[in-house]
Amino acid sequence: MATLDRIPRSVITQVPIFEADTAMTKVLPAVHKNPAVLVNDKGAFYGIVDFRSVHRESKSLKMNKNTPVLRYAVKVPKIMHTTSLDDAVFYFYRSRRNALPYVDEDKVIGVLDRFTLMKMLLSTDSIKDMKCSDIMTSPALGIDSKANIAQASSAMSDRNVNRLLVLDNGKLAGLITRHDLISNMTVINERYPDMKSKRYSPSNITIESVMEKSPVSIDSKEDVRNAVRDFVNRSISSLVVTSNGVPSGILTISDVLAALIAKRKTFENRIIISGIDRDTYEYEYEIKEQANAFIEKVEKFRKVNVRYITVNIKRLKNNRYEINARASIDNYGMAEVRITDFLLDRTFAKVLETLMEEIKRKKSKSENKHERVESV
Repeated sequence: MATLDRIPRSVITQVPIFEADTAMTKVLPAVHKNPAVLVNDKGAFYGIVDFRSVHRESKSLKMNKNTPVLRYAVKVPKIMHTTSLDDAVFYFYRSRRNALPYVDEDKVIGVLDRFTLMKMLLSTDSIKDMKCSDIMTSPALGIDSKANIAQASSAMSDRNVNRLLVLDNGKLAGLITRHDLISNMTVINERYPDMKSKRYSPSNITIESVMEKSPVSIDSKEDVRNAVRDFVNRSISSLVVTSNGVPSGILTISDVLAALIAKRKTFENRIIISGIDRDTYEYEYEIKEQANAFIEKVEKFRKVNVRYITVNIKRLKNNRYEINARASIDNYGMAEVRITDFLLDRTFAKVLETLMEEIKRKKSKSENKHERVESV
């Protein structure tokens, strides 16, 4: 992807600013209403809080609202007037945030949100010649409508996803997202005053009572530009992708960002790594080399073309590594695996081994006309 226009100050959004010791009970309403909020520590900018940082700390669906906002604040890349649109795409993908802070004259004055970024991309030719089927996540994961939100949260955590299709007797009934789960839990006092008794539990709320009942869908053969227009016009971050009227996958803003990064012409950028920290930075070159060798092996022995591979590394609290890898394969969509282990090199070796088997499986089943929704 060629270098694009710069990010002008005129596209930023003004958002609230909170001091580090502010209780989350005062911050949450602003998080619900804004793409992100800014957090200062001792008078200086520290980081942002958005819904993604909230749900990362709230996977158990429990939150102490008196916890200082600093616990939920994350440090992220900054946008300024010299930042190219090309670089902004990379920053958003790597940070996995809904918004990034915008700096003017050494001061953070607002944020650039993902929907504004998508709108800017529509004015370029960077997303032309891409079909939804090329970059969607498939198969989509589905859960029964009668399951409760505790079960949905557990399924999302186990499968490392943020959304599930909701099925009623095997047919699509709706969509449930991590955002829906946290929204209905973190504002429980405001939205469910009748559920303040001790008997209240996430297991008492069914998915069908909080799901999105009419999720927006798009045909797998549609141009990605049409999907991006839906993201912008409807202020949504995902679409159900259908083939002949049957759900065949999910397409998200993150999928679009990853595909844009992969369109860069250098071979190195077929490998997109995120989650690297100071403890794992020294391994980045080695990971890229192993991934490049993997691509050569796949293309030689499996006779498929690998568009790109994304690798997200997460250091868990128990000193284990979690690596999520996705490979975009011509004609076969997206292959995805997630592996957890103690040693980074051993974890990545298992990822490549498992990803090879997943690519083999997708290729062998590519001509079958099975439904592409897997129940959890």
